Amino acid sequence: MEKYITITKRKRAIDDNNNESSDAQRNETAEVAETVSKKNMKYDKTKRTRQYLPQWENTWPWLYFDQEKCVMYCKHCKKFPDIAQPNGHGKNNFLEGCSHFRVESMKSHEKSEQHLNCTVYYIRHCSENPHGNVPSCSTEIIGPRPIVNSLLKLNDKQQEKLKNLFTIAYKIAKHGKPFTDFELDCVLATKLGVDLGENYVNRFKCVDFISSIYGAFKRELIKDIFQSPYVSVLADGSTDVSTKEQENICVRYIQPSGHPSTILASIEELEHSHADGVMKGIFDALATVGLTRESLKPDHPGPTIVCCNFDGANVMQGKKNGVSGKLLREYPHLIPVWCIAHKLQLAIMDAIKNVQVVNTLETTVKGIYKYYHCSPKRRREIKAVAEIIDVDLANIPDVKEVRWLASQSRALNALKSNLKVIVMHMDEAASRTDLYAGVAKNYLSNLKNANMLKTMFLLLDILCILAELSKFFQTENLLVIEVMPEVEATILKLLALKFHPGPNMSEFLEWYKPQEKVFRDIKLTGICNPVDFSADVTTSSMISSVVDYLEKRFAVFNESPLKDFTVLDFMKWPINREDLSTYGVEHINSLINHFETLFSVEERDKILNEFPSFKTIMNSLKTLGLYEAYCHIVANSPSRIETIIKLVKIMLSISVSTAQCERVFSEMKVLKGRLRSKLTQSNLQAQLFIMIEGPSLQDFSPEKALSHWLNGHKRHIGGHTMKADSLLNEAAAKKTD
Repeated sequence: MEKYITITKRKRAIDDNNNESSDAQRNETAEVAETVSKKNMKYDKTKRTRQYLPQWENTWPWLYFDQEKCVMYCKHCKKFPDIAQPNGHGKNNFLEGCSHFRVESMKSHEKSEQHLNCTVYYIRHCSENPHGNVPSCSTEIIGPRPIVNSLLKLNDKQQEKLKNLFTIAYKIAKHGKPFTDFELDCVLATKLGVDLGENYVNRFKCVDFISSIYGAFKRELIKDIFQSPYVSVLADGSTDVSTKEQENICVRYIQPSGHPSTILASIEELEHSHADGVMKGIFDALATVGLTRESLKPDHPGPTIVCCNFDGANVMQGKKNGVSGKLLREYPHLIPVWCIAHKLQLAIMDAIKNVQVVNTLETTVKGIYKYYHCSPKRRREIKAVAEIIDVDLANIPDVKEVRWLASQSRALNALKSNLKVIVMHMDEAASRTDLYAGVAKNYLSNLKNANMLKTMFLLLDILCILAELSKFFQTENLLVIEVMPEVEATILKLLALKFHPGPNMSEFLEWYKPQEKVFRDIKLTGICNPVDFSADVTTSSMISSVVDYLEKRFAVFNESPLKDFTVLDFMKWPINREDLSTYGVEHINSLINHFETLFSVEERDKILNEFPSFKTIMNSLKTLGLYEAYCHIVANSPSRIETIIKLVKIMLSISVSTAQCERVFSEMKVLKGRLRSKLTQSNLQAQLFIMIEGPSLQDFSPEKALSHWLNGHKRHIGGHTMKADSLLNEAAAKKTD
């Protein structure tokens, strides 16, 4: 009980103390309020009445005062109210009337975007039409104004300096030079009398300039791509010098001129090299050119994907879990294509892999390359031998697995040119007692074998024919309907080698003397049988094997839907009118069924109805050739065949070769070498795009890139922000001049 009484007393004492402190605080607050009230009353009696000062018009020429309403207006904003207050949104005090007579009000208004835009139109209107009416304009016409804003921020001298800097930066990017060269080039330009100023002359700004150039190019590219109804996606992977998995993605689309073009979308570093990782890299790259996973579908605005073109890796071509299979599930109308250049290489490698003499020949060529490549002493010796017998020594390259066809052809041609020199040097090296005498003796015995030499010259004829086909497959303007005719022509050339020796085999038959066991001036060893070319089993079997594998590898082009596109090859149309009237209807129906999601029911009927008119028009354009004729038709789009032209656009959009992707990797190896192995991915993307897709240095114009750079961030031009009055004075001076 006593404890309870004590606690109660303590609580009462605390409450009394709190009441006393509250009273004190209230008294203090009342005193403060009374003091503030007295100060306000004093300020009201003595405060300065703000009013409009006419001298402000000297600093801000756009300002004028309405004495009746006692408010300030902006001449420029009042002249163009639709721009000063677009769509009635936002607030513009100097359009409605400003009664805050403070210097800060004018300073804030002259920096506003609405005022700057109105100033540009005001100056333009006064210079072009000083006594006319105000031209009608709206925010829709104005749209984004990067160039307008850029010109407002720059005077002529500053603009010229920045253009020079951008041109130097473009030279760095276009030729794959390191960013540190920018400073050296600026020093050289300054020494030659070019005014670059003192700002931005460093490698960090070079990176910034190149990024802006890249952004300006991408903006123009997106506009072109979105004018194309269909696109194809190309992709290829490789490892760069820093052992990063890089996937470069290209897009084939139809330009406004009607010509198909294949451009680099982006190069992406893969997080994972499995199908999902590659898919993510592909869609990340497509997003840089405005294409998304959803927008590529037929029922969404923008281009529709109709083809994907990859190499033969399982991760890319797998029908279930590969990239092609996954894309087919999302886009059922898609046509997956295996790169035809890769198919060609696989066909020839499959054809000769079981021919023992060819394998021995390839081993010998690789061994000779290493024999001389790894020893400067042997290279000096063989050069001395070549000088003695007065022969130009050709460099013997290595035979690579990736580009076997091209490298094998170059190596065999070099071996053929250097055969006499190599045999003479190997003969001398084999007589030595050093460690490599046995190696030289082994290579020498192969080079002096008649059957080996015959196979080498036969293979050169075969590779020469296939090299022509390979070069044709690497052309950018290749159409899907041109593939099989060229393959058939190649097969005919190969079959002709069975009966008529090619140029290389003819040389062998001319120089080969089996009775004397001599080839040219080389003494042969082993069996030297006479060659009956027409009855030679080795020649016939090798050529037949190559032809068989070509037919197997390219059999997909004889199947729907790729085969159905041959109906568009007007060079093969029948001449007879009755036959032509019914020709190709089945193929057209097959294409319509395959791409049914791309056409409405009405469009499907129109395609068949327009087909006869289409035949008539295309027959009149046969002299132009396939490519030029179809580009002409797409560019002009005659109204009576406007629906069937969609099939033509699909055909033009289909890509059959990833040669462009290979070119990208070739440029990447030049750009990102051992000394630039730490080049960031963003800088790699920007510089690589400019190297491949950018115009020549002579044709480069920096205006759009400069505008992109100025509007990307807040810029301090020349080290300081420019004043609006200086801009107006400069503009007024130009108008007066």
